[in-house]
Formats: sequence, structure tokens, C-alpha cells
Amino acid sequence: MPPEPVPADPGWDEDLTWLDRDPVTAAGREAWLDWLCEQDDDPFDAPQEYWDPEASAPPPGQDELAAEELAGIREAAADELLAVKAASTGRRGPGQPGSARVFPGQSSSPAAAFGPGMVLDVLPGCASLAVAADAAAGDEDRFGGVSEGELVGLLCAWDRVEAHAAARKLAVVAELDRRNPSPEDAEFTADEIANALGESRSRADELMGTAGYLDSHLPGTRAALRDGTLSLGKARIIAIATGLLDPDEARAAEQEVLDRAGRLTPGGLRAAIARAVLEVAPDKARKRRETAARFARVERWLEDSGNAALAGRELPPDEVLAVDERITAWANELRNAGLDGGMDEIRARALLDLLLGRAGSPGGSC
Repeated sequence: MPPEPVPADPGWDEDLTWLDRDPVTAAGREAWLDWLCEQDDDPFDAPQEYWDPEASAPPPGQDELAAEELAGIREAAADELLAVKAASTGRRGPGQPGSARVFPGQSSSPAAAFGPGMVLDVLPGCASLAVAADAAAGDEDRFGGVSEGELVGLLCAWDRVEAHAAARKLAVVAELDRRNPSPEDAEFTADEIANALGESRSRADELMGTAGYLDSHLPGTRAALRDGTLSLGKARIIAIATGLLDPDEARAAEQEVLDRAGRLTPGGLRAAIARAVLEVAPDKARKRRETAARFARVERWLEDSGNAALAGRELPPDEVLAVDERITAWANELRNAGLDGGMDEIRARALLDLLLGRAGSPGGSC
């Protein structure tokens, strides 16, 4: 597939209004027209001054740069500029801001089509994208000749492929579930999935629940997952937040966030979909919160390192905020008293001090 840009709108030949849409071009043109109007004579009738190659020659004894050196300088400068621009434009992919504009320049690397705005940079997740991205890796996955901007394009391409693969996997799970609709058969299906994947029964139940809910309540989220514009983790955030809604309400809520869900952080998406659910079904949102509050609990478990963890779940938000501020205040006291460690470590010590009644004076903490 040739590394050609995919136009976001008609090209220069078809639509000259691009001059007015590009703020840099428009500003330059206006400045040039202002200068032209200030001239008394026609500047195009004036004698032309031509570049004198002798006047620009290097001083005697100083060699000119070789053609290979000049080419290397140009390539390095282009790669650096492309990397800076690509890193500052945001999320890449179909309909994403990082792929909305094609930057000037040419690339002969095996990943040229993954540059910002190029044809594979805006291709939805699919098996063909996986094949092209795999071929661009080169020998021993060292990506020889691939610029940083193209590497970012490859990263985002694999992210879309990963989401697409998750969507196809869930589609198979949903079909297995549809073929066994009775409760007794559904239990057998969960066992079948767990055994086939080497997963737990609870994990199989989760897959079946997610697949069925996307199929019945969230068609937009399911489509975004299949295209790769939304990750599986973000699709689950939307599914969990809309879990108590009927199909029409769930679709209305997802439409409030789908246009930006792909570029939101998980925390930002949780806040956005929570607001959408509150707007679509305020009574159900309140009921969900009240129901969850009845399952308030403290959990403890062993970390993989051998240490332990402690967490309070489904607690009143205002009281949690007050507790967090108290932990921070005591942590600052401990740090001012000379306790070593980063702020996270000191806050953990402050939490234990407060729970164990050792928060009398900084000197009393272990």
C-alpha cells in the first residue's frame, strides 16, 4: 500500500478554500496583501536580483559539505521536527486530533504509511492493519529507518488492532451465549468458555456479561471497540456506568461521550459517563449510588510482593475526602519532623498511624 496521505477534505486542486481554513496560510496571505497595497509601483516590474552562487561559496580552504552529509542533516532535521509535531497533537487514529493533519515531507521508511495523517494512521483496527504493522517492525523488531513519529503511529495502530481483536473475541462469546439461551445452558456455556481459555468461571461470566450488554445496550460502544477507537478497558467503563439503564437510556448516555471517549483518560471517561447517566436517568443514577452504599466494606488482601493492602469501598464521598485531607495533613507533619521517604510512602505511614491511634505527635510514629 503506497505511503500517501489520506485527505481529510478536498485537496488543493479541488477546493481552494483550504487557504482560508489554514490559519497560518491565511495570516501569511493577508500580511502579503497588506504589503502589496502599500507599494507605489508594481513590484513585479522592478529589476530582479538573482542569487549569485560565487557570492555564497565557502571561504577558501573550507570544504563544502558532501551530498551524503547534507542528506543526513536534512533527514535528521525532518525526523526531529516530525517527532516534535506528532508528540504535541494528541491521540492518533481515525477521527482523532493527532491524525487530522498531514505534515510536509517524504519518508522512505517501511513505516511511512503510519506517519501522522497517512493512510495506515487513519485505518480502523482490522487484520490488514496488523499485517502491515507487523511488516514495519523489520529485523529483530528494531524498526530500522523508522522515525519517531512513525513509531508513535505504529503504537497507536497496534492499540487499535488490540481493541479490534477484543471486539471479535466478544462477538464469538455473544454468539455462544445466544446459542444457549436457557439458564441451564448458560451455566454450561460459562464452563465451556472457562475451560477453553484456561480462565476462571467468574472471568467467563464477566466475558459473557460484557459481550451480551454491548450487543443489547451499547451498539455505539461496540462499534468503536471494533474500529479500535475505544479500548476494551474504556468500553467496560461505559458498560459499568450504564448498567442499570434500559437499552434506550444506555444508548443516549453513550452518545454523550463517544465523540471524545477515545482520547479521554479512564478517570476523565468515568466522570463524563457518570454525568451523562445523571442527565439521562437521574433517578436511576441516585438509586445506583444508594444501592451500592449498602455494600460499603473494608477489603484487605496480600500484594504479590508479600506486603498487604487495605481499602474502603462504596463510602460516602464527602467523608472519604475528609479522611484523605486528614491523612495528608498528618503526612506533612511527619515529613516536617524528618521522616524519610516519598510522599506516597509517608501518606501510607500516616494512614496506619491514624488507624492505630499513633497520631499524637510525629515523634511517636514508627
